[in-house]
Amino acid sequence: MVKFIIRLFLVSFLILIGIFGYFFFAGEIKNTLQFDEDRFVSIQKFIKQGKIESLQQAKLQLNVISSDFKQDSVVILTNQLNETAMVQAKVCLSKEWYGACKEYLSLVSADYKPNEVAGIRSKLDKALIEKNVTKTKTYLKERNLDKSKVYFAKIDSTYNKKKRQQLEDKIYLLENELKLEEVENLIDQKEFDDARDKIAEVDEKFNRKMVAELSEQINQKEKIVNLLDDDGSIIAFVDEFKTSMNDPASFEHIETTVFEKGKYLQVSMEYREVNTYGAKVLNKVEAKLNEDGSIKKIIRK
Repeated sequence: MVKFIIRLFLVSFLILIGIFGYFFFAGEIKNTLQFDEDRFVSIQKFIKQGKIESLQQAKLQLNVISSDFKQDSVVILTNQLNETAMVQAKVCLSKEWYGACKEYLSLVSADYKPNEVAGIRSKLDKALIEKNVTKTKTYLKERNLDKSKVYFAKIDSTYNKKKRQQLEDKIYLLENELKLEEVENLIDQKEFDDARDKIAEVDEKFNRKMVAELSEQINQKEKIVNLLDDDGSIIAFVDEFKTSMNDPASFEHIETTVFEKGKYLQVSMEYREVNTYGAKVLNKVEAKLNEDGSIKKIIRK
């Protein structure tokens, strides 16, 4: 009797589990079908919108639909997505929206109209090359080195090698020209150490004559600066010149202009002094100086 009751209990328990499992899995299947149905409707809406973000979302939703859900309808929907993306890519290409065109093409399945898609990609690649070449040339004309380098780097390797090399040569020339211009500016600002550092960055094969001339300028102008007093006068020249003045104590420096003449310096100095009549007058003296600032020859007084 006890065994019978136990068996009856076990059978009843198994029947209950079976019933529960049936309804549970039936519910799950129903829920899955409902989810897929909702996704299907959402995908249709996303495709109709036609925007990049919408099509991306549609493709994402298509990837998670159950493999056995309305298979024919899913195929049709997938083709609609591919066609929409391809058409939008063409529109973007015609309007020169190359970034958007590229994104739309990335949404097209690899097996969907491969020849037509390849044709669009080919046109896009050519258009991008032309755009980057044009941008590079434009910025070279504007002497904008950084931007010309940016767009040159974007030019595809399939671009004509000879023309590519010509652009690269122009960038090389501009880069070194700008460095030499900066050297000249640093010389004018009397930043001689910085000028030497900058000239060292210039390619050793580039315009060697100009590099040599600028290097010499740095040395010469630095020597001149070292000769100058705070008021711009040449100390050694003034001290020596005062010895020939009527009243050295009345000397007042106005302005000194220095010209380099080979190993010598040619100087024009304006000054005031008290003349023999006791009047303070403006005078000018021109002289040729040695490298140390001493007078080699008075040219005009």
